[in-house]
Amino acid sequence: MKEPVKCAIVSLGCPKNLVDSEEMLGWLAQSGFKLTTDLERADVIIVNTCGFLKSAVDENLRELKRLAGRKKRGKCKFLIAVGCLVSRFPELVGQVVPEVDACLGVGEYHKVPEVVAQLTGAPFKVQELLGEPPYKPRIVSTPRWYAYLKIAEGCDRTCTFCVIPAIRGKQKSRPIDELVSEARVLVEQGVRELILIAQDTTRYGVDLYGKPMLHELVGHLARIEGLKWLRLLYCYPTAVSDRLIEVMASHETVARYIDIPLQHSHPEILRAMGRGGDDESFSRLVEKLRGAMPDITVRTTFIVGFPGETDKHFEHLLNFVKAMKFDRLGVFIFSPEQGTPAFHFPNQVPADVAKERYHLLLAAQREISLKRNQTFVGRTLEVVLERWNPKTGIYEARSQYEAPEIDGIVKVKGEWTSDGLIGKFVNVRVMKALPYDLIAKFAAERRRKNDRQFELRAVDRI
Repeated sequence: MKEPVKCAIVSLGCPKNLVDSEEMLGWLAQSGFKLTTDLERADVIIVNTCGFLKSAVDENLRELKRLAGRKKRGKCKFLIAVGCLVSRFPELVGQVVPEVDACLGVGEYHKVPEVVAQLTGAPFKVQELLGEPPYKPRIVSTPRWYAYLKIAEGCDRTCTFCVIPAIRGKQKSRPIDELVSEARVLVEQGVRELILIAQDTTRYGVDLYGKPMLHELVGHLARIEGLKWLRLLYCYPTAVSDRLIEVMASHETVARYIDIPLQHSHPEILRAMGRGGDDESFSRLVEKLRGAMPDITVRTTFIVGFPGETDKHFEHLLNFVKAMKFDRLGVFIFSPEQGTPAFHFPNQVPADVAKERYHLLLAAQREISLKRNQTFVGRTLEVVLERWNPKTGIYEARSQYEAPEIDGIVKVKGEWTSDGLIGKFVNVRVMKALPYDLIAKFAAERRRKNDRQFELRAVDRI
């Protein structure tokens, strides 16, 4: 009997892309294809691309070239490119990487099994996957204890530097009952942390219900039995409502963490960016959040070197960051993107000036982060153990104050090497602070001095 076609997916870019990749894995499995994470064994490699920034475009094209080389040398017979890069520059992929056998843009992910079948000659049940199916099968690829929940697609904002609305279209929210059902299934499968994502989570529901409904969704999700942490990313600053803050504060399940990309502090630059708010409204928002949840971690991002940003504008931003003492902060250098209004703006900031501002802002935040982390020394935190490094004898872990992949970690020193601990929630005591990470040890006792088995004071709730 002929062996089933083996497919591998390489997911590039943001967590929203990763969810799309997980749905493609589900459709492929549902259609009878075999999945593999070993590119050496794959007959077909599908690359889910990112096209958000020029740097991402260049990086994705390099990765496609590398995989095209693998196709020439190895078992792989077909290479498929999908996603944002394909939608943004449909002809570029074929020109730069002619070895790509098929391209599918955003919104065409469900067609991947059909394309694989056409390329390989494998059987395919066309009637089951014609058009966008009401149910999206999904195979979660993150570690078993956390998963992303994409609550909406696209974006209605008109930020002058962003290509996302052009690539992914207007916002399309998913119904609350559908999201709650998916969340329950994920928790039943062992997920303990759900991370809400969309291009703008705070605008969730406007297109479906005529008003923002993130607070309602959070309230429903927070009550799911078995869920430990519910985390909010990508909240637009002027849309974080008092009701949302109230709901967050009233549920222990909601992680004391929020990601609010502010992008700048000076009103003139914010208006040029097409953004709402200003330094005063941002200050009031952070004050409300910290007032309602004193231990909340506020993460934000800023863009330096935006066209027209003067030394005065940057000094305003630098002073704002020093005054606000954000818990987490990311900095990006402005990237002029084709198809955006800012691409044509006058007074572009020289690259060397933008780079200097980038380093100055990060240096200021480094001091703030260190002082903030020092407040944790001596405290006991509940963390999830995610990796074990046998060379250093250290577990990499996260508390509710760190999001995966983007924030620092808690480094837990321990003698125990059992793989059974990975994914477990345990208590640790913080011993030392670094600018971005914490050093801790288990808040535990061994049953016997020489016994490798031990009992944690905090009972594992998984």
